[in-house]
Amino acid sequence: MKKFVSFIVILSLLLTFAFPVAQAGTITQKVQAAINKIDYITAGEFVTSFLIGAKVKPNGIADYWGKAVKMGLIPGEVKKDRPITRAQASYIVWKLINAVPELKDKNIPVKTVVLSPVDYTFWSGGDVTHNFRGAYVAWTPPEWDNSPWAHFNSKYAIMAYDLVVIDKYYKDGTVKTVHVWNRLKDYFLPLDWWKVLQRFMKENPDKVKFDMPSERLKAQVWVLGHYKFLASKSISDKKFAVPDNVNRQLYSLFYVPKDFPRGWGEGYSFFTFKDDKSEGKLYYQIFLPWLEFGKYKSTNVDDWQWTAELNPVTNEALNRWLMKLPRKLPLDWTRFKYICRDYDSIPKLYQEAIARLADLGIIQPEANVDMNIFKNVYKNFKPIADAWTGVPRYPPVMNVPDIRFNAGKALTRAEAVDMITKIFDESKRVVFDELTFKNDTIDDYGYNYKFKEARGYEPDGLYCVLYYHTGKTITYRIDELWQLLYCKYRLTTEKRLVLLSSEDSVGIVFNREYGAIGTTAAQISLYDGTY
Repeated sequence: MKKFVSFIVILSLLLTFAFPVAQAGTITQKVQAAINKIDYITAGEFVTSFLIGAKVKPNGIADYWGKAVKMGLIPGEVKKDRPITRAQASYIVWKLINAVPELKDKNIPVKTVVLSPVDYTFWSGGDVTHNFRGAYVAWTPPEWDNSPWAHFNSKYAIMAYDLVVIDKYYKDGTVKTVHVWNRLKDYFLPLDWWKVLQRFMKENPDKVKFDMPSERLKAQVWVLGHYKFLASKSISDKKFAVPDNVNRQLYSLFYVPKDFPRGWGEGYSFFTFKDDKSEGKLYYQIFLPWLEFGKYKSTNVDDWQWTAELNPVTNEALNRWLMKLPRKLPLDWTRFKYICRDYDSIPKLYQEAIARLADLGIIQPEANVDMNIFKNVYKNFKPIADAWTGVPRYPPVMNVPDIRFNAGKALTRAEAVDMITKIFDESKRVVFDELTFKNDTIDDYGYNYKFKEARGYEPDGLYCVLYYHTGKTITYRIDELWQLLYCKYRLTTEKRLVLLSSEDSVGIVFNREYGAIGTTAAQISLYDGTY
């Protein structure tokens, strides 16, 4: 092997990702000193190390370069004994990922689904007895303090459309989810929500109507945090408020007349099913008597937030139309074309590869920003809301921060080790515009255990469920880039994003009339240049 590649190079690369950091001291000082003298890795050394890690068999005896050439991995300008640039290395890695089935299956999803905040909150997949994933949009009548954000309200529902949830499905059955803050391009929704509804009515006059898909009724959120219901182990139980002419079946709307015995008021109702932890499997009759109709005809735009015809929960055409509106950035890997100001200067041969690897978290762009801007954030940024009234203000117009791939730089040995490590160990990957937090607050039955631990009782209202999510961790992509960098600054300097209460995890919330990341108690605005 000495004929083809330096023993020191192979040892440094392979040992670095083969042993934990704590074991680094087992390498002899002489070997480590020799490693430290080598600043850049040649293309031949990088290819050899990468192909060995990918378990690709060489041509002949250790001829990994020849194998890479034969596989079409090597651009014509790349020379075996010369340093390799970040762009060239990215190209080789992306080509090999596509060429090796095991790598392709782990890195390229077979299906990607983009969910609206309504699609996510009212997710109907999985086991319908406990398919709760999380909630961004409210679905119940007012609670004790009549907070508009915490009950059925079009203004807050529309506001949530600056957010989507992306599910990526892989061949082995793995599903990776990221919650993406990527604002609608032409609107500041905290103030422009009514303009969006006005445009919808103008463009779709025949679709301003109540239209709630039956599939949406399979979501367990209807049971969680919902006071207006009846429950029994039998759907034929006489305790239910069902007119004689209604066929009792799951997930089908029917109308309950005014003053009907045992009812919760005049309006729509339906049956759902839940596997209750304490009482077993139960049929629930959910009542929706607070739904109002016809207020879209009002000349007072504030009335529009209360009408069912203009809420994406109860109007599927509106839900789908909102998801077609343009956003500030693309939702896939092509967003890096706009995030990195040097993207267009990268040779076209390498552009997709470097953006793809950034999307996978194998490489990271570099932000050339003076961190003092965040140290004095109250001087350099603007308040998102009036200090006295709490009413949101339009955010300032900001220049895009200086973020670059620096694709033409030669790949250092440390960068090569880091890159190859991340290819084979996904836990080491870091996507530039994503932040991952520990979660573990609600299980898939919708029980918030930290809430119960802190307060002594299980969550039984919308406040206990809205803005919470299932899972051990949760990942947010923040594509308001100044706010992303501010969050990173906080996590670096303060070691936490905001002051957390004992039962709250970090999430995207809307309880202060605008989108923010944090908890309902403390948060950071998600509009560039604001605090």
